[in-house]
Amino acid sequence: MTSHTRQDPADRHRQLLAVACEQAEAHGLDTLTPARVAEAAGASKALVFHYFGSTAKLRRAVALDAVAHLDAALEPDDRPLAERPAYVMSRFVDSVTAHRHVWQGIWRGTLADDPATGEALQKVRGRMLARLVATADTLGFTPGERLRLLADGWVALVENLTAAWLGGSDIERDELERLLLSSLVVLVPELPEPARSAVVELTRRKTATR
Repeated sequence: MTSHTRQDPADRHRQLLAVACEQAEAHGLDTLTPARVAEAAGASKALVFHYFGSTAKLRRAVALDAVAHLDAALEPDDRPLAERPAYVMSRFVDSVTAHRHVWQGIWRGTLADDPATGEALQKVRGRMLARLVATADTLGFTPGERLRLLADGWVALVENLTAAWLGGSDIERDELERLLLSSLVVLVPELPEPARSAVVELTRRKTATR
């Protein structure tokens, strides 16, 4: 008589999510369905619905996993402020490139207007800016409304340029990163020191090496 060990629900959920992420990256987030995940995982469609509830929630779970991956990739380290923007931009491009089809779905697909995905993404956007410019002297700095507006506009520009690049572009990755870094100058008037001077110097160097 064969003995069957009941799998822990959390482990089963993680396994199904991993399969869903693989399928979304292979075929696009907007084509992801419980049936596709069930077939790839060797499970029943009912089981996938049990863990995720609906097609929309399944896609959202995959999107939130990509957002969490990006957030982890942007974790700060102890490198000097002058080096941090280039490091953060490189890590940003690394993460979205690794999940390009999922990010295309987040930015331009069916989840572009999803409230839960948008809320998670907005938190990462704020942390991304903080990791670019925060120092021991400015950790308590509270952004004013002007900086908030400029930061939102800058992040939107970063996402739009990156989405266009992921969708097919003739420019090389190095050129994309240079464009993203150069665009930081729009924030300069509202940044505290020493972040303001660091961004000005970085932009000067990027412009000089074109």
